[in-house]
Amino acid sequence: MKRRKAFIGFMAFSIFLLLSTQGISAAEDAWRIGTIFPLTGPLAKNGMKNFDGVKIATEMVNDTGGLLGKKVVLVSADAPSPEAAASEANRLIASEKVTAIVGTQASSLSLAATTVAEKNKVFYIENEGISGEITARGFKYLFRTTFSSQMMADQMVDVCAQYLAPKLGKKAKDLRLAIINEDGGFGTSSAKGLEARVAALGLNLVAKETYSAKSPDLSGLILKLRQAKPDIVLAAQYINDSILFHRQARELKFEALVFGTTAGQGNPDFVKALGKNAEGVLAGGIPCEISIKNLADAQKADAAEFVKRYEKSHNGEYPNPTSFVGFAGAWILYKHILPKAGSLDPEKLREAALSLDVPPGRGVLNWGIKFAKPDAPNAGQNVYASAGVNQWQNGELKLVFPKAIATADLK
Repeated sequence: MKRRKAFIGFMAFSIFLLLSTQGISAAEDAWRIGTIFPLTGPLAKNGMKNFDGVKIATEMVNDTGGLLGKKVVLVSADAPSPEAAASEANRLIASEKVTAIVGTQASSLSLAATTVAEKNKVFYIENEGISGEITARGFKYLFRTTFSSQMMADQMVDVCAQYLAPKLGKKAKDLRLAIINEDGGFGTSSAKGLEARVAALGLNLVAKETYSAKSPDLSGLILKLRQAKPDIVLAAQYINDSILFHRQARELKFEALVFGTTAGQGNPDFVKALGKNAEGVLAGGIPCEISIKNLADAQKADAAEFVKRYEKSHNGEYPNPTSFVGFAGAWILYKHILPKAGSLDPEKLREAALSLDVPPGRGVLNWGIKFAKPDAPNAGQNVYASAGVNQWQNGELKLVFPKAIATADLK
Protein backbone atom coordinates (compact mmCIF):
# COMPACT_ATOMS: atom_id res chain seq x y z
CA MET A 1 0.00 0.00 0.00
CA LYS A 2 2.80 2.36 0.91
CA ARG A 3 4.60 1.47 -2.32
CA ARG A 4 1.39 2.16 -4.28
CA LYS A 5 0.96 5.57 -2.63
CA ALA A 6 4.60 6.34 -3.25
CA PHE A 7 4.22 5.35 -6.91
CA ILE A 8 1.10 7.51 -7.29
CA GLY A 9 2.89 10.40 -5.64
CA PHE A 10 5.87 9.92 -7.92
CA MET A 11 3.65 9.81 -11.01
CA ALA A 12 1.75 12.95 -9.94
CA PHE A 13 5.02 14.76 -9.38
CA SER A 14 6.29 13.59 -12.78
CA ILE A 15 3.13 14.83 -14.51
CA PHE A 16 3.48 18.15 -12.70
CA LEU A 17 7.06 18.48 -13.91
CA LEU A 18 6.02 17.57 -17.46
CA LEU A 19 3.22 20.14 -17.53
CA SER A 20 5.49 22.77 -16.02
CA THR A 21 8.13 22.07 -18.63
CA GLN A 22 5.56 22.23 -21.41
CA GLY A 23 4.32 25.55 -20.05
CA ILE A 24 7.85 26.95 -20.00
CA SER A 25 8.49 25.63 -23.47
CA ALA A 26 5.25 27.17 -24.75
CA ALA A 27 6.23 30.52 -23.26
CA GLU A 28 9.67 30.29 -24.84
CA ASP A 29 8.09 29.52 -28.23
CA ALA A 30 5.91 32.65 -28.17
CA TRP A 31 6.41 36.42 -28.22
CA ARG A 32 4.88 37.48 -24.88
CA ILE A 33 3.85 41.12 -25.15
CA GLY A 34 2.15 43.08 -22.40
CA THR A 35 -0.85 45.34 -22.94
CA ILE A 36 -2.23 48.03 -20.64
CA PHE A 37 -5.66 49.52 -21.41
CA PRO A 38 -8.63 50.93 -19.46
CA LEU A 39 -11.06 48.04 -19.85
CA THR A 40 -13.25 49.17 -16.95
CA GLY A 41 -14.07 52.58 -15.53
CA PRO A 42 -14.81 55.93 -17.23
CA LEU A 43 -12.30 55.44 -20.06
CA ALA A 44 -13.37 51.89 -20.90
CA LYS A 45 -15.30 52.69 -24.09
CA ASN A 46 -12.24 53.92 -25.93
CA GLY A 47 -9.92 51.56 -24.08
CA MET A 48 -11.81 48.49 -25.23
CA LYS A 49 -11.99 49.78 -28.80
CA ASN A 50 -8.26 50.36 -28.87
CA PHE A 51 -7.58 46.94 -27.40
CA ASP A 52 -9.85 45.41 -30.06
CA GLY A 53 -7.49 46.83 -32.67
CA VAL A 54 -4.46 45.32 -30.95
CA LYS A 55 -6.15 41.94 -30.60
CA ILE A 56 -7.14 41.80 -34.27
CA ALA A 57 -3.61 42.73 -35.34
CA THR A 58 -2.37 39.88 -33.16
CA GLU A 59 -4.87 37.43 -34.65
CA MET A 60 -3.83 38.43 -38.16
CA VAL A 61 -0.18 37.83 -37.41
CA ASN A 62 -0.80 34.51 -35.68
CA ASP A 63 -3.12 33.26 -38.42
CA THR A 64 -0.29 33.63 -40.92
CA GLY A 65 2.22 31.70 -38.83
CA GLY A 66 3.31 34.32 -36.34
CA LEU A 67 6.55 36.30 -36.42
CA LEU A 68 9.86 34.60 -37.14
CA GLY A 69 8.25 31.25 -36.43
CA LYS A 70 6.63 32.23 -33.13
CA LYS A 71 3.06 33.18 -32.26
CA VAL A 72 2.29 36.36 -30.33
CA VAL A 73 0.70 36.00 -26.88
CA LEU A 74 -0.80 39.07 -25.21
CA VAL A 75 -0.40 39.39 -21.45
CA SER A 76 -3.16 41.87 -20.68
CA ALA A 77 -3.79 44.34 -17.88
CA ASP A 78 -6.75 46.58 -17.01
CA ALA A 79 -5.86 50.13 -15.96
CA PRO A 80 -8.89 52.32 -15.21
CA SER A 81 -6.73 54.95 -13.45
CA PRO A 82 -3.14 56.27 -13.48
CA GLU A 83 -2.47 54.47 -10.22
CA ALA A 84 -3.68 51.20 -11.73
CA ALA A 85 -1.61 51.83 -14.87
CA ALA A 86 1.57 52.19 -12.82
CA SER A 87 0.71 49.17 -10.66
CA GLU A 88 -0.10 46.97 -13.64
CA ALA A 89 3.06 48.04 -15.45
CA ASN A 90 5.03 46.94 -12.39
CA ARG A 91 3.16 43.63 -12.31
CA LEU A 92 3.71 42.90 -15.97
CA ILE A 93 7.40 43.63 -15.68
CA ALA A 94 8.15 42.03 -12.29
CA SER A 95 5.77 39.06 -12.26
CA GLU A 96 5.04 38.37 -15.91
CA LYS A 97 8.58 39.24 -17.02
CA VAL A 98 7.46 41.09 -20.15
CA THR A 99 10.01 43.30 -21.87
CA ALA A 100 7.68 45.00 -24.35
CA ILE A 101 4.30 46.65 -23.71
CA VAL A 102 1.61 48.14 -25.98
CA GLY A 103 -0.87 50.64 -24.57
CA THR A 104 -2.33 52.82 -23.12
CA GLN A 105 -5.00 54.74 -25.06
CA ALA A 106 -5.34 57.62 -22.56
CA SER A 107 -2.63 60.20 -21.89
CA SER A 108 -2.98 60.20 -18.11
CA LEU A 109 -2.56 56.42 -18.05
CA SER A 110 0.36 56.56 -20.46
CA LEU A 111 2.26 59.07 -18.35
CA ALA A 112 2.02 56.71 -15.36
CA ALA A 113 2.70 53.40 -17.13
CA THR A 114 5.56 54.64 -19.30
CA THR A 115 7.37 56.07 -16.26
CA VAL A 116 7.50 52.57 -14.78
CA ALA A 117 8.54 51.03 -18.09
CA GLU A 118 11.35 53.53 -18.59
CA LYS A 119 12.65 52.97 -15.07
CA ASN A 120 12.86 49.25 -15.81
CA LYS A 121 14.21 49.72 -19.37
CA VAL A 122 11.15 48.06 -20.93
CA PHE A 123 10.20 48.87 -24.52
CA TYR A 124 6.86 50.69 -24.73
CA ILE A 125 4.60 51.45 -27.71
CA GLU A 126 2.11 54.23 -26.98
CA ASN A 127 -0.54 54.00 -29.67
CA GLU A 128 -3.07 56.70 -28.78
CA GLY A 129 -2.21 58.87 -25.78
CA ILE A 130 -1.29 62.18 -27.44
CA SER A 131 -0.19 64.41 -24.52
CA GLY A 132 2.91 66.41 -25.35
CA GLU A 133 4.31 65.51 -21.94
CA ILE A 134 4.57 61.85 -22.95
CA THR A 135 7.38 62.47 -25.43
CA ALA A 136 8.86 65.54 -23.71
CA ARG A 137 10.69 63.56 -21.01
CA GLY A 138 13.64 62.31 -23.06
CA PHE A 139 12.72 58.65 -22.52
CA LYS A 140 14.79 56.08 -24.45
CA TYR A 141 12.37 53.14 -24.46
CA LEU A 142 9.13 54.96 -25.28
CA PHE A 143 7.84 55.19 -28.86
CA ARG A 144 4.57 56.87 -29.82
CA THR A 145 3.16 55.66 -33.12
CA THR A 146 0.34 58.22 -33.36
CA PHE A 147 0.43 62.02 -33.62
CA SER A 148 1.01 64.32 -30.66
CA SER A 149 -1.42 66.79 -29.14
CA GLN A 150 0.61 69.67 -30.58
CA MET A 151 0.42 68.21 -34.09
CA MET A 152 -3.35 67.93 -33.68
CA ALA A 153 -3.72 71.38 -32.10
CA ASP A 154 -1.75 73.12 -34.85
CA GLN A 155 -3.95 71.57 -37.51
CA MET A 156 -7.19 72.47 -35.70
CA VAL A 157 -6.29 76.15 -35.27
CA ASP A 158 -4.91 76.40 -38.81
CA VAL A 159 -8.21 75.09 -40.19
CA CYS A 160 -10.08 77.69 -38.11
CA ALA A 161 -7.98 80.52 -39.55
CA GLN A 162 -7.76 79.33 -43.15
CA TYR A 163 -11.15 77.71 -43.78
CA LEU A 164 -13.69 78.31 -41.02
CA ALA A 165 -13.19 82.06 -40.75
CA PRO A 166 -14.14 82.66 -44.42
CA LYS A 167 -17.15 80.36 -44.02
CA LEU A 168 -18.27 82.53 -41.11
CA GLY A 169 -17.73 85.68 -43.17
CA LYS A 170 -14.79 86.84 -41.09
CA LYS A 171 -11.11 87.47 -41.41
CA ALA A 172 -8.93 85.23 -39.26
CA LYS A 173 -7.85 88.11 -37.01
CA ASP A 174 -11.51 88.93 -36.24
CA LEU A 175 -12.43 85.36 -35.30
CA ARG A 176 -13.48 84.90 -31.66
CA LEU A 177 -12.13 81.60 -30.28
CA ALA A 178 -12.72 79.83 -26.96
CA ILE A 179 -10.91 76.78 -25.58
CA ILE A 180 -12.44 74.30 -23.15
CA ASN A 181 -10.82 71.12 -21.86
CA GLU A 182 -11.22 68.28 -19.39
CA ASP A 183 -8.56 68.49 -16.69
CA GLY A 184 -6.77 65.17 -17.35
CA GLY A 185 -3.51 64.70 -19.22
CA PHE A 186 -5.18 64.60 -22.64
CA GLY A 187 -7.32 67.71 -22.17
CA THR A 188 -4.64 69.77 -20.46
CA SER A 189 -1.99 69.01 -23.04
CA SER A 190 -4.36 69.59 -25.95
CA ALA A 191 -5.51 72.92 -24.53
CA LYS A 192 -1.91 74.10 -24.09
CA GLY A 193 -1.21 73.20 -27.70
CA LEU A 194 -4.32 75.00 -28.94
CA GLU A 195 -3.53 78.11 -26.92
CA ALA A 196 0.08 78.14 -28.16
CA ARG A 197 -1.02 77.95 -31.79
CA VAL A 198 -3.68 80.63 -31.32
CA ALA A 199 -1.01 82.92 -29.84
CA ALA A 200 1.50 82.07 -32.59
CA LEU A 201 -1.01 83.08 -35.28
CA GLY A 202 -2.10 86.19 -33.38
CA LEU A 203 -5.74 85.09 -33.18
CA ASN A 204 -8.32 86.32 -30.67
CA LEU A 205 -8.88 84.01 -27.67
CA VAL A 206 -11.92 85.23 -25.73
CA ALA A 207 -12.23 82.41 -23.17
CA LYS A 208 -10.33 79.44 -21.77
CA GLU A 209 -12.06 77.10 -19.32
CA THR A 210 -11.10 73.80 -17.64
CA TYR A 211 -13.45 71.29 -15.99
CA SER A 212 -13.56 67.70 -14.71
CA ALA A 213 -14.59 65.03 -17.23
CA LYS A 214 -16.48 63.40 -14.34
CA SER A 215 -18.64 66.47 -13.72
CA PRO A 216 -22.39 65.73 -13.87
CA ASP A 217 -23.23 69.34 -14.79
CA LEU A 218 -21.46 71.68 -17.24
CA SER A 219 -24.10 74.42 -17.27
CA GLY A 220 -21.84 76.85 -15.38
CA LEU A 221 -19.15 76.41 -18.01
CA ILE A 222 -21.65 77.00 -20.81
CA LEU A 223 -22.99 80.18 -19.20
CA LYS A 224 -19.44 81.56 -19.09
CA LEU A 225 -19.06 80.78 -22.78
CA ARG A 226 -22.34 82.54 -23.56
CA GLN A 227 -20.94 85.69 -21.97
CA ALA A 228 -17.69 85.42 -23.97
CA LYS A 229 -19.59 85.03 -27.28
CA PRO A 230 -17.07 82.93 -29.23
CA ASP A 231 -17.57 82.09 -32.91
CA ILE A 232 -15.84 78.73 -32.44
CA VAL A 233 -15.29 76.59 -29.34
CA LEU A 234 -12.18 74.40 -29.50
CA ALA A 235 -12.96 71.49 -27.16
CA ALA A 236 -10.62 68.80 -25.82
CA GLN A 237 -13.10 66.29 -24.38
CA TYR A 238 -13.84 62.60 -23.96
CA ILE A 239 -17.07 61.00 -25.12
CA ASN A 240 -19.24 61.25 -21.97
CA ASP A 241 -18.43 64.89 -21.21
CA SER A 242 -18.71 65.87 -24.89
CA ILE A 243 -22.26 64.48 -25.02
CA LEU A 244 -23.18 66.24 -21.78
CA PHE A 245 -21.69 69.52 -23.02
CA HIS A 246 -23.64 69.48 -26.29
CA ARG A 247 -26.92 68.51 -24.63
CA GLN A 248 -26.67 71.27 -22.06
CA ALA A 249 -25.46 73.80 -24.65
CA ARG A 250 -28.61 73.13 -26.66
CA GLU A 251 -30.78 73.47 -23.56
CA LEU A 252 -29.12 76.81 -22.75
CA LYS A 253 -29.33 77.99 -26.39
CA PHE A 254 -25.58 78.29 -26.84
CA GLU A 255 -25.00 77.94 -30.57
CA ALA A 256 -21.30 78.55 -31.36
CA LEU A 257 -19.60 76.16 -33.78
CA VAL A 258 -17.89 73.38 -31.82
CA PHE A 259 -14.58 71.96 -33.02
CA GLY A 260 -13.79 69.02 -30.74
CA THR A 261 -11.55 65.97 -30.92
CA THR A 262 -12.02 62.39 -32.01
CA ALA A 263 -11.79 61.26 -28.38
CA GLY A 264 -15.14 62.96 -27.84
CA GLN A 265 -16.94 64.44 -30.85
CA GLY A 266 -15.43 61.86 -33.22
CA ASN A 267 -16.77 58.84 -31.35
CA PRO A 268 -19.72 56.96 -32.94
CA ASP A 269 -21.55 57.20 -29.61
CA PHE A 270 -21.61 60.99 -30.11
CA VAL A 271 -23.98 60.88 -33.07
CA LYS A 272 -25.99 58.05 -31.48
CA ALA A 273 -26.65 60.26 -28.48
CA LEU A 274 -27.22 63.56 -30.27
CA GLY A 275 -28.70 62.57 -33.62
CA LYS A 276 -29.32 65.57 -35.88
CA ASN A 277 -27.76 67.88 -33.29
CA ALA A 278 -24.36 66.45 -34.18
CA GLU A 279 -24.63 67.82 -37.73
CA GLY A 280 -21.72 70.06 -38.68
CA VAL A 281 -19.71 69.39 -35.50
CA LEU A 282 -15.99 69.04 -36.21
CA ALA A 283 -13.56 66.59 -34.63
CA GLY A 284 -9.80 66.95 -34.89
CA GLY A 285 -7.49 64.03 -34.28
CA ILE A 286 -7.56 60.59 -35.83
CA PRO A 287 -8.73 60.56 -39.47
CA CYS A 288 -12.14 58.92 -39.23
CA GLU A 289 -12.06 56.99 -42.46
CA ILE A 290 -8.32 56.32 -42.65
CA SER A 291 -8.40 56.54 -46.47
CA ILE A 292 -7.48 52.92 -47.13
CA LYS A 293 -7.85 53.54 -50.87
CA ASN A 294 -4.74 55.77 -50.84
CA LEU A 295 -2.46 53.16 -49.30
CA ALA A 296 0.07 51.20 -51.30
CA ASP A 297 -1.13 47.73 -52.31
CA ALA A 298 0.45 45.77 -49.44
CA GLN A 299 -0.67 48.24 -46.78
CA LYS A 300 -4.13 48.48 -48.31
CA ALA A 301 -4.49 44.70 -48.10
CA ASP A 302 -3.47 44.70 -44.42
CA ALA A 303 -5.89 47.51 -43.53
CA ALA A 304 -8.72 45.91 -45.51
CA GLU A 305 -8.20 42.62 -43.69
CA PHE A 306 -8.37 44.45 -40.38
CA VAL A 307 -11.64 46.13 -41.40
CA LYS A 308 -13.08 42.80 -42.53
CA ARG A 309 -12.23 41.07 -39.26
CA TYR A 310 -13.45 43.97 -37.15
CA GLU A 311 -16.80 44.13 -38.93
CA LYS A 312 -17.23 40.37 -38.58
CA SER A 313 -16.64 40.50 -34.82
CA HIS A 314 -18.69 43.68 -34.27
CA ASN A 315 -21.96 42.93 -36.13
CA GLY A 316 -20.97 44.81 -39.28
CA GLU A 317 -19.77 47.95 -37.48
CA TYR A 318 -16.93 49.79 -39.23
CA PRO A 319 -13.87 50.29 -36.99
CA ASN A 320 -13.93 53.56 -35.12
CA PRO A 321 -10.79 55.77 -35.00
CA THR A 322 -9.42 54.45 -31.73
CA SER A 323 -9.66 50.86 -33.01
CA PHE A 324 -7.67 51.84 -36.08
CA VAL A 325 -4.84 53.40 -34.08
CA GLY A 326 -4.80 50.39 -31.75
CA PHE A 327 -4.34 48.20 -34.79
CA ALA A 328 -1.72 50.54 -36.27
CA GLY A 329 0.40 50.66 -33.12
CA ALA A 330 0.51 46.89 -32.84
CA TRP A 331 1.05 46.48 -36.60
CA ILE A 332 4.08 48.78 -36.54
CA LEU A 333 5.54 46.66 -33.74
CA TYR A 334 4.72 43.36 -35.47
CA LYS A 335 5.62 44.23 -39.05
CA HIS A 336 8.39 46.80 -38.74
CA ILE A 337 10.08 46.72 -35.34
CA LEU A 338 10.05 43.16 -33.97
CA PRO A 339 11.11 41.41 -37.21
CA LYS A 340 14.04 43.83 -37.53
CA ALA A 341 15.03 43.41 -33.88
CA GLY A 342 14.64 39.62 -34.02
CA SER A 343 14.15 39.65 -30.28
CA LEU A 344 12.14 41.17 -27.44
CA ASP A 345 15.37 42.53 -25.96
CA PRO A 346 14.45 46.19 -25.28
CA GLU A 347 17.81 47.42 -26.56
CA LYS A 348 17.36 45.64 -29.87
CA LEU A 349 13.75 46.80 -30.13
CA ARG A 350 14.66 50.45 -29.62
CA GLU A 351 17.55 50.22 -32.08
CA ALA A 352 15.19 48.73 -34.66
CA ALA A 353 12.58 51.43 -34.02
CA LEU A 354 15.10 54.26 -34.34
CA SER A 355 16.39 52.85 -37.62
CA LEU A 356 13.00 53.01 -39.35
CA ASP A 357 12.26 55.51 -42.10
CA VAL A 358 9.05 54.42 -43.81
CA PRO A 359 7.80 57.30 -46.01
CA PRO A 360 4.30 58.75 -45.66
CA GLY A 361 1.76 56.79 -47.66
CA ARG A 362 3.47 53.50 -46.87
CA GLY A 363 2.09 53.02 -43.37
CA VAL A 364 -1.17 51.43 -42.35
CA LEU A 365 -2.91 54.77 -41.68
CA ASN A 366 -1.31 56.67 -44.56
CA TRP A 367 1.35 57.65 -42.04
CA GLY A 368 5.00 56.93 -42.45
CA ILE A 369 7.17 55.73 -39.58
CA LYS A 370 10.13 57.71 -38.29
CA PHE A 371 10.79 58.20 -34.60
CA ALA A 372 12.46 61.25 -33.07
CA LYS A 373 15.84 60.49 -31.49
CA PRO A 374 16.32 60.43 -27.69
CA ASP A 375 17.98 63.87 -27.69
CA ALA A 376 15.04 65.50 -29.53
CA PRO A 377 12.46 67.63 -27.65
CA ASN A 378 9.81 65.07 -28.66
CA ALA A 379 11.88 61.92 -28.11
CA GLY A 380 10.16 58.80 -29.44
CA GLN A 381 7.51 60.67 -31.43
CA ASN A 382 6.55 59.31 -34.85
CA VAL A 383 7.25 62.51 -36.78
CA TYR A 384 5.48 61.16 -39.89
CA ALA A 385 2.16 60.68 -38.08
CA SER A 386 -0.57 63.18 -38.88
CA ALA A 387 -3.89 64.22 -37.46
CA GLY A 388 -7.09 64.71 -39.44
CA VAL A 389 -10.16 66.92 -39.27
CA ASN A 390 -13.54 65.20 -39.45
CA GLN A 391 -17.08 66.52 -39.64
CA TRP A 392 -20.49 64.99 -38.98
CA GLN A 393 -22.45 65.17 -42.23
CA ASN A 394 -25.87 63.54 -42.61
CA GLY A 395 -25.23 61.24 -39.67
CA GLU A 396 -21.80 60.12 -40.88
CA LEU A 397 -18.33 61.25 -39.82
CA LYS A 398 -16.41 62.40 -42.89
CA LEU A 399 -12.74 63.27 -43.26
CA VAL A 400 -12.46 66.84 -44.57
CA PHE A 401 -8.74 67.56 -43.98
CA PRO A 402 -5.99 67.06 -45.08
CA LYS A 403 -7.48 67.70 -48.50
CA ALA A 404 -5.13 65.22 -50.14
CA ILE A 405 -6.87 62.33 -48.41
CA ALA A 406 -10.26 63.93 -47.64
CA THR A 407 -13.42 61.98 -48.42
CA ALA A 408 -15.77 64.96 -48.28
CA ASP A 409 -15.74 68.77 -48.49
CA LEU A 410 -16.05 70.96 -45.42
CA LYS A 411 -19.62 72.15 -44.90
